[in-house]
Amino acid sequence: MNDTATKQQCPAVCLVSPFPPPYGGMAIQAEKLAALLREQGSEVVEVRTNGASGQGGAMARIPGVRSIINLARFLRDLDSALRRTDVVYFLSGFFNFYFWVTFPALLLIYARRKPVVLSARGGDAARFFRRYGKLVGPVLRRVDKITTPSGFLRDVFRDAFALEAQVIPNIADLDQFEFRRRDQFRPRLLVTRNLEQIYGIDTVLRAFALVREQHPDATLVIAGGGSLRAELEQLAAELKVDDAVTFHGPVSHAQIQRLYGEYDIYVNASRIDNLPGSLLEAFASGLPVVSTRAGGIPYMVEDGVTGMLVAVDDHQALAEQVLRIIDDPALGLALADAAYAESQKYARKNVAPQLVNLLAQHARP
Repeated sequence: MNDTATKQQCPAVCLVSPFPPPYGGMAIQAEKLAALLREQGSEVVEVRTNGASGQGGAMARIPGVRSIINLARFLRDLDSALRRTDVVYFLSGFFNFYFWVTFPALLLIYARRKPVVLSARGGDAARFFRRYGKLVGPVLRRVDKITTPSGFLRDVFRDAFALEAQVIPNIADLDQFEFRRRDQFRPRLLVTRNLEQIYGIDTVLRAFALVREQHPDATLVIAGGGSLRAELEQLAAELKVDDAVTFHGPVSHAQIQRLYGEYDIYVNASRIDNLPGSLLEAFASGLPVVSTRAGGIPYMVEDGVTGMLVAVDDHQALAEQVLRIIDDPALGLALADAAYAESQKYARKNVAPQLVNLLAQHARP
């Protein structure tokens, strides 16, 4: 293969995204994408959109000033990376992330005449486009290609702008997660979401209180950090379940498998969501999933087949479906088996050719 063909197949990629720490869904995906692209032979230049802590001196501790300093540093790093790469793969959210990060970055990328593939993420896109569509539409139309991790967001772009986004699934590190077949499903519940309003941890706690009325030995572990920890700990105390609830705090992605192996049912109560990687991790680990049907979740969880879905904020229905699985192990096993088969769509070996071919198609030195 000649040098031109090699470069076409394995372009140098500017990967723009939050990166750990802290560990969030987009940051974890960015780590996986960087590793995947390097495995395929691409040079990857990582550009953090979340500024490293402890930089910028005393002035950087002032909230407004900190944002400006971080933006200036980010654009400086991006400009340097653009000069060394052939194509930009940009993981983007909406609302504040769009205006403080994506919008100024896209203007710089357009000015440097670099091709850009925008990977849009976040379950609140439809509301964002309803509010700001006339403002952001012209900028988004100049992107070389838009990708989404789910059919849900693909449909949002189609409805809002008549733009055809390409679905590139999130990567699930199936080799990291060990499928464990369970003959029975104990009332040991697990949540691995951040302690923020959109993830509905309060709904999980209320559901758990109902489960514990039927199963006094029930336990719940909540793995994740966030601004609502004190408030949620207080709620657990008010519900008289604090002795059975463990707020584990953040868990590194490398260590999370241990929790999936120790617990039996995965519970998710998102109010807003797209395609949460934590559900895929549960799929790959053999935990049946009980979740709200927020945003894009019904695109990845088929109700009654690969998981059980309930309405947002309906803690009673959430508890009822958990109790069904505890009382009917055959149901839990069927859900777990079907979910594991579904998770294979997100395996690295299946995602890699889609992503590499797309970036090679748009790359330009």
